[in-house]
Amino acid sequence: MSDMEAIDKKINEVANDHLDGLEDSLKHMDLDSIRLEINKMLDDCDINELQKVAKILITMAKKSFIDE
Repeated sequence: MSDMEAIDKKINEVANDHLDGLEDSLKHMDLDSIRLEINKMLDDCDINELQKVAKILITMAKKSFIDE
């Protein structure tokens, strides 16, 4: 494994550890903190990923109308 591959692997491990920690912390975070983290993640999304997120939110919104 080259130095660059080792560095990339380490960066990916750290990023995944951060995401695992964030997921574990969600229950203990306030609304503003969660929104801030989500906005940071959205900033990193490409158009296809944003479309998927939008579809999830649309589905959730439609479900809330059905549940009412």
